[in-house]
Amino acid sequence: MTGDLRVLHWNIHSWRDAAGAPNAGAVTALIRETRPDVVSLVEVNEPWGAPSTLAEIAAECGYCWVFGPCLEFSTQERAGGYGNALLTREPVTAVQQWRVYSPGRQYDGSEQSEPRVVLLARLGSSPAGTGFWAGSTHFPASDPDARKDAGRALQRLVQGLDGPWLICGDYNDEPSACFTADATFAVSRDLDRPTFPADSPAVSIDYCIVRPGLITETTTLPAAGSDHLPVLTTVRQARSGR
Repeated sequence: MTGDLRVLHWNIHSWRDAAGAPNAGAVTALIRETRPDVVSLVEVNEPWGAPSTLAEIAAECGYCWVFGPCLEFSTQERAGGYGNALLTREPVTAVQQWRVYSPGRQYDGSEQSEPRVVLLARLGSSPAGTGFWAGSTHFPASDPDARKDAGRALQRLVQGLDGPWLICGDYNDEPSACFTADATFAVSRDLDRPTFPADSPAVSIDYCIVRPGLITETTTLPAAGSDHLPVLTTVRQARSGR
């Protein structure tokens, strides 16, 4: 794989905009407008065993999809999963999901009890090769120490990835507050245009971390449809593994 890779990332707020109205149409419209190679979505809420909104958007826009729930839930009305998703036009030759934060208690409906994961898909035409790893993650929101735990786990994980990689996420904090300073990755984000909250952006918490050596550019997009603004990252370097 060579040439530019364009990755769209968006926290889609459980398929609802900031006012609580359905936002699948807005997500579809943005994908059609930007035509990225890969889409990273977090806060994806789907029925158990049969993702519906995600599958419909992927089919409508011409992508294959991967869903990685970080938790499962069951009520009298429905059962489902909540987590991260990747949509891609590129062939997927491998998928991994790893937990980066465990709250130490059973999920009780609160944000503090949510486990957090990273979903990874290897893109490329050869299953035996080392393609480009694209990832999606979502760090804890309310506990700074939990974010640091997730950051340390993710830093350990990326050291074992073969070939180039990029992981988009809603990291819920500045890179310096989530990760220790070292050379395991670079950060790509739009410092001029914050991403949250969408109606009056004040903080830049949606961004990508990438393997050192990759040349990237990330732009925040003024799209309506969620409580976060989306970001579009372009990787401007050959993406094939060595």
